[in-house]
Amino acid sequence: MAKQNPKQKIEKINIETPEIEKIYNPWMVFGGILALVFISYSMIWQNGFVWDDDPYIVLNEAVKTFDLGKLLKDFHVGNYHPLTMLSLALEYALVGDKPWLSHLNNLLLHSVNSYLLYVLAKKLEVKSFVALILALFFAMHPMHVESVAWAAERKDVLYTFFLFLSFIYYLNYTKTANKLQYAISLLFFLASCLSKGMAVVLPALLIITDWWMAGKKFSVKSLTDKIPYFAITLFFAYIATTAQKEAGADASSVINAAFTASERFRIVCYSFLFYWFKTILPLNLLPFYPYPTKIGGSIPAIYNFAVIGLVAFLGVMYWLGRKNKKIWWAVAFFSISVSTVIQILPVGSAIVADRYYYLSSVGPLFLIAFWLGNLKGEFGKVLSFGLVLVWSIMTFFQTSHWKNGYTLFKPAEKFYPEDAMVLSNIGWYHLSQKEFPMAKQYLMRADNNGFKNADVCRTIGSMYIDEGDYQNALIYLEKAQLFLPKSPRTEWLTAMAYLRLNEFAKALPFAEKAVKESPENLDYLNTYAQTLMNLKRFDESNKVFAEIINKDPDNWDAYLNISYSHKLQGDTQTELKLLDDLIRKQPSYLPAYRNIGVTFSDLGRHDEAVQYWQRATVYDSTGDYDYNIGINYANRGQINAAKDWYIKAARKGKPEAIQVLKQNGVNY
Repeated sequence: MAKQNPKQKIEKINIETPEIEKIYNPWMVFGGILALVFISYSMIWQNGFVWDDDPYIVLNEAVKTFDLGKLLKDFHVGNYHPLTMLSLALEYALVGDKPWLSHLNNLLLHSVNSYLLYVLAKKLEVKSFVALILALFFAMHPMHVESVAWAAERKDVLYTFFLFLSFIYYLNYTKTANKLQYAISLLFFLASCLSKGMAVVLPALLIITDWWMAGKKFSVKSLTDKIPYFAITLFFAYIATTAQKEAGADASSVINAAFTASERFRIVCYSFLFYWFKTILPLNLLPFYPYPTKIGGSIPAIYNFAVIGLVAFLGVMYWLGRKNKKIWWAVAFFSISVSTVIQILPVGSAIVADRYYYLSSVGPLFLIAFWLGNLKGEFGKVLSFGLVLVWSIMTFFQTSHWKNGYTLFKPAEKFYPEDAMVLSNIGWYHLSQKEFPMAKQYLMRADNNGFKNADVCRTIGSMYIDEGDYQNALIYLEKAQLFLPKSPRTEWLTAMAYLRLNEFAKALPFAEKAVKESPENLDYLNTYAQTLMNLKRFDESNKVFAEIINKDPDNWDAYLNISYSHKLQGDTQTELKLLDDLIRKQPSYLPAYRNIGVTFSDLGRHDEAVQYWQRATVYDSTGDYDYNIGINYANRGQINAAKDWYIKAARKGKPEAIQVLKQNGVNY
């Protein structure tokens, strides 16, 4: 037996212990995501409906009446997304115009989407920790607040929900070759497209996932598997383009006229980098980012640097991706997801939007999670959860901006003080609060800054009508008709302005068009009938008034107008009888007291006029009828009685009565 040399050096063998992959309990993951989402978005419960929520929900007759045909077939605000509209209509049917249910469902969908992203990442065989952090990043990133806190952006969270499910079932199919999994994936993809047109990017996402994440080699089958997906994509791409053009959201002609091809390219480069920059520093998030304003005939220099920045960024990503194709996958995922809205083909008046980042954020967030998850030691974990904490706090405060139109757009005014979209939305908020001078100021600023918008011009015209400035009203209403021909509301308001100017012949064609386009609108019918009445076409006007009463037996204005038509014909006896009948039917209807009192006064039957006006004072809080009685007594020389009624009117705040008493040195 050979002896071992005691001087012989024994070589040490280093055995590396493989890192044990931690398995997270799925329910714990989902529960944690759910809790974080509801805590970070807790300010959402104070938020109302904002911005496009009115045309989508509050003022949408298809939603309010649950008109299934219109919900499933019609375009809404330049989009075709019947499943989204159906979900909003179901909520309205349950709770009406209260936003809490929309907020609740958006939070639930966002939480589920974050968990589905975790499942998706696991199926792509990334580390459990990377998948977890990716899901938490997605759940907490402040740029997602727009998609979650805005009820009308249900389409974002809903289409992403179905898209992630389709993605997951496709991956199941690639591993099992189970045709049922493939069929389910296609069905979910169809549902995603029916929720929002941006879902059409899925087939391209599946291709890059096959090649760069699953490591598949190029094959004919890998492409033929995508044919049904691409067929669905082409169909919905056509529908989306048609919907955008119908709504006037296709901005190609306007943008192409305003910017050269070189400038548009630089804008696209800037838009691409914007999302990556905001991924890291999501500060000064706004609801609207307009196209740049040219200075000296050129767009700002930052857009020139964007070209250099994009080339450098893509170069670095390409170099890093040679060692790990997951990096290429992440960049490609973002690029494909955002390709339809990055202004290569201009859509709308914004160059970027936080909502466009909802699905596309998977790419940038994956890169950050992948890098942090592969750092040695605990530093990566500490940094990851620190980032989740910081973003959750930012999300908490960002959510509060969506409380109302003012809190949403006022911060944007600091960055874009002359932007018409920003100004008009602040104006709409003031209008909703009945702050008419401020509303008019902002809407007129929007119009003066070149906002060719029929709603803005029509609303300014309507406010001028309320102020009694009918000539200026007609100027803005004419502009509204240029921007949006065949608008029954604009035609009705135009008829109203001419009616108030006693230009009845000019009012008639507009009133006729309004009624023709909206025959069920009683306001339009009433104005049409009034126009006929003032043109002394009494048989026709009374027929229309009778039609109004038949449709709405409690339409007291129609009864009043029928009585007035008899006065115009010199038949005051019938007028007085109809007015007395109207007062018996509706004792609190003040215009009937006004008219009957005026007619009795014209006939010299002053005591009867005063008798009716006295009855009206019970219902009148403005002092109008007390003041009328005072005038009546004063005209008849009954000064003490007049003074008593002026005092009553003044105590109700009637300015004219207050002035009369002050002029005569009477305290009240």
